[in-house]
Formats: sequence, structure tokens, C-alpha cells
Amino acid sequence: MRRRFGVVSGPLAIFVAITIAASGAFAAEGARTADPAPSDDSPFGELCRDAEHGNAKAQYVLGCCYNGDHGVQKDPAKAAKWWGKAAAQGVADAQYYLGLSYYVGDGVPKDTAVATNWWRKAADQDHADAQYFLGLSYNTGTGVPKDTHLAFYWLKKSASLGNKEAMELLRQFGPSPG
Repeated sequence: MRRRFGVVSGPLAIFVAITIAASGAFAAEGARTADPAPSDDSPFGELCRDAEHGNAKAQYVLGCCYNGDHGVQKDPAKAAKWWGKAAAQGVADAQYYLGLSYYVGDGVPKDTAVATNWWRKAADQDHADAQYFLGLSYNTGTGVPKDTHLAFYWLKKSASLGNKEAMELLRQFGPSPG
């Protein structure tokens, strides 16, 4: 969960910063942001409208908001919905988080095969955390057939991108299998 806003840039980054600052004030008072009304001109309302209009980055950020981030009331089903929309448009971070949602059944039915499918899409885009979880899945045979060679392959790719958990697991595995 280290790359939370890796896809946000330019004007959207400024918008996200405003949203975070505004929601931080609500969180500090113990209040939670509700869904915006259609005429809501708040940063959160603007984010929702951008997401509704198909902006993949806004969809990803809105999923993070509904994950309980930035003072928004946690709603796992809405988080998974928005991550799903962004993931379908190729946003690797959204694919990774959607995979986590399916893996634990948070907001969606638990389905490890669907989780590994999303992790593979993100892993193919060099998402180190998705590569790590995909490697773990192949190592244990969770959601995919058990395959030590593929487990090592994905863990090695993840480690090469700096994932410390993958590095540690590879040290425990020892030399490359076969």
C-alpha cells in the first residue's frame, strides 16, 4: 500500500491535495464526509462528478476515499466499485487494490481467482506489491495453480522494484528453484 497516489498528477494532484486538506479538518473534528449532493461544489463533489464522467484517476482516488481515507466514511462496496471502474481502464494501483478487495472479500464476494487476475494485470505494469501478492499466490496455490517457478519469478520481479517483503521471502527460499 505504498503507491497510493502513484497515478495522480497535474491538476488532479492539486485537487486531491485540496480534498485531503479539507477532509482532514472534518476528520480532526470527528466528522465524516457524506456523499455529495448533485449540486455540491466541494472538492469531494467535484471528484465524484469527475469519476462519474469516466476519469480513471478520479475513479481510483474516489475508491481510496471510500476505503476510509481522507475523512470519508468507509464503504468497502463503493471502494471496490470505483476501483473496478479505474482498474478496467488500466490503472495499476486500482487493479492492485481491487485484487486485495476480492482476496479478503471486502465490498465484493471473496474470490481468490479474481484477485489474482487483477494482481496479474497490475503486475504486468510493474506494480511491485501486485507482483509480491501474485508470487505469494503461486507459492501457496491460492487462486492459481501452485507453481514454485512462477512464484519465484514474480517475487524476484517485485524485489527488483524494491519490495522488501519479496526480498525477505526470496532470502528464505534460497537459490532459484530448478
